[in-house]
Amino acid sequence: MTFLDFLGWAGIAFYLLGHAYISIVKDWKKIIYYSGNLIAAVSLVITSTVLESWQAVVINAFWAVISILLLMRFDLSKVPFSMFAFKVILVAIWLALIIMSLIKQSLQFDILGWSSAFAFCAGYLLFSANKMSINKYFLCTAYAASSLMPQLWFDQNWPVFTLEVCWTIISIYGLISKYNEPRLID
Repeated sequence: MTFLDFLGWAGIAFYLLGHAYISIVKDWKKIIYYSGNLIAAVSLVITSTVLESWQAVVINAFWAVISILLLMRFDLSKVPFSMFAFKVILVAIWLALIIMSLIKQSLQFDILGWSSAFAFCAGYLLFSANKMSINKYFLCTAYAASSLMPQLWFDQNWPVFTLEVCWTIISIYGLISKYNEPRLID
């Protein structure tokens, strides 16, 4: 195992532990969650850049920036982005997917991967800014993780592919276990 492989798998471990943490622990601590996400994001930016797996680079770079801002106690609720904008942009991406698939089928995985990148980034921003409930966040990340898998398979980015399989499972578990707990981050 090379250092790059170790770095990628370590990043996955940090992400999965953090995601499981907020799925299982009722009164989770922000500093633990966002610190783990920062370590994971930086690790996966490095490994995904080497693999030229660009959706994974964008997602993890964005998560690193958001995690840094949150650890610096920046108020993300002031960022002018809403659930309405999230839904409109996601629908636009899906319309582009449909149109592009009619033109050239080889673009389907690419567009699906970019819709995942958008959903992961926008979902993390909205959740972190207290504009998305934890239930909607789990639903969003289940969609984003499962949508990115075909592109990661094509890129042969096995660490991040494994992450997305596990992330989907944990998101579904979190959604089911917290279904009766509609609350925002404290």
